[in-house]
Amino acid sequence: MADKTDESEIMTAITAFEQILEAMPNDRASLEALSHAYAQIGDLSRAKDNLIKLGEVMLEEGDAQGAGNLLEKLNQYAAEDPRAKEIAVKIVKLAGESESAASATEPSGATSEADVVVSGFSMADELSFAWNLMESNHLTQEEYSKVVQDLTEMSAGEGEGTISVLHVLEAMGFKGLDKILATISTESNAPVVSLASHDLYFDAVKCLPLPFMKSRGAVAFELLGGDALVVVMNPFDVNLRKDVESLAKRGCHFYMCMPVEFDKAIEKAGELIAADADHEMT
Repeated sequence: MADKTDESEIMTAITAFEQILEAMPNDRASLEALSHAYAQIGDLSRAKDNLIKLGEVMLEEGDAQGAGNLLEKLNQYAAEDPRAKEIAVKIVKLAGESESAASATEPSGATSEADVVVSGFSMADELSFAWNLMESNHLTQEEYSKVVQDLTEMSAGEGEGTISVLHVLEAMGFKGLDKILATISTESNAPVVSLASHDLYFDAVKCLPLPFMKSRGAVAFELLGGDALVVVMNPFDVNLRKDVESLAKRGCHFYMCMPVEFDKAIEKAGELIAADADHEMT
């Protein structure tokens, strides 16, 4: 549980998320962030309530993949809370219906991207990233609050750019970004690479769908034998690594880079994919 000072900082973030939900009650990023934030200060009741609401929103939207990511957390509450159990059961049912529909439209033995659990931007994972940076003294409490506020604003916007803690820090002109990269590179076993020194080729970038690369912060920049070399913006996101390998259908080695280089690589990847699509049409 957070100490008194940290709790004050988290409460500031909670207020910001709740204000967003007043205007947009079904905003998934804010619901996810609130559940995570309340858990950090030990308010498990409200953490659970926001998690259940998030599950309800995903069910209403028919998002079997996103809802599936909530099952493990919901099951922690299911034994004591009938609402959590009900949502968990509905998610399992939706997942079964989704699999049945996919198997009916796919040739026998075929695998589509729909078979992989690929959710969008995860506010909770980015908040955990920022929280870890503050706990390891890479960010002050004031800087942490600023990062949380900027993440909130970016997630509520309509832009198509990648949202990540590293992107926020770069936009802030954070002077210690290179030091942070070096430290978390060692902690996460994801070496820092300069994408500016690599020429991207279609065979590498086609390993991952472009919408996935943008929303989740990952791009395959080179092939090495049968494996892919992949840059990720959040190296501590375990689900991201799993989804990358599932989509790429090969072993992957993970790296980090400066956000500005990542954005340029995504732009180049989009150009390569568009050029291939044009070639296929001619």
